[in-house]
Amino acid sequence: MASPRTKRRSTHRLRVLLADEHRCVAEGLAGLIAKRTGSVRIVHDGEALIGAVLADEADLVITDIAMPPFSALQALRRLRHEGSTVPVVVLSTHNEPLIVREAMQAGANGYVLKQSPSSELFIAIGEVAAGNQFISPGLMATVLQTPDTLHRLTRRQRDVIDLMARGRRTHEIAADLGISVRTVESHRQSLLDLLGVHSGVALIREAERLGLIPLAPYDAAPAAKDEAAS
Repeated sequence: MASPRTKRRSTHRLRVLLADEHRCVAEGLAGLIAKRTGSVRIVHDGEALIGAVLADEADLVITDIAMPPFSALQALRRLRHEGSTVPVVVLSTHNEPLIVREAMQAGANGYVLKQSPSSELFIAIGEVAAGNQFISPGLMATVLQTPDTLHRLTRRQRDVIDLMARGRRTHEIAADLGISVRTVESHRQSLLDLLGVHSGVALIREAERLGLIPLAPYDAAPAAKDEAAS
């Protein structure tokens, strides 16, 4: 949903940085975007995304979430930590409220589904370039209808998944956090349900891939510093 407060400016001179690990997808999308902007540069990983933005080579970023060697959300946290204000539109297939909320809190200015018509992406580009925020209307409705407790990981869920990623067993996590084994198992099941996976290994990989937990040494804004509901 776009904010009406700021007048949209022309996008025809924008230098767009497009980040997507899938080369064919990126090339096709770049051809589409180039018709409405000044130029489009393609990168395929988080390191290149960070480098280009910090080198002042882009006026606006359009990025998928999952990229090697770390996700766009981790790259975005790093950029905001470095003081970058370049507007960023996340273009993703993920429509889960949890992922949308995490992206916006990481510093994204817009979130558009890849399933949306191209016109929606162009509206998002115009809005974020003008200093507004934009979330796909249908997606916004889903986010607003979802209980706030499901919008993002709680601090305790982050603690549990972080310790899982460090190789801790359930009883060790319980001892470290001062909670019962049953509570740890409950948090673990909630995390599996949230990310739609069926094992602890898959849970950790998916959380890292999406940037929901730190992937040292790249994440400049550790999850422990994020505000989270308990």
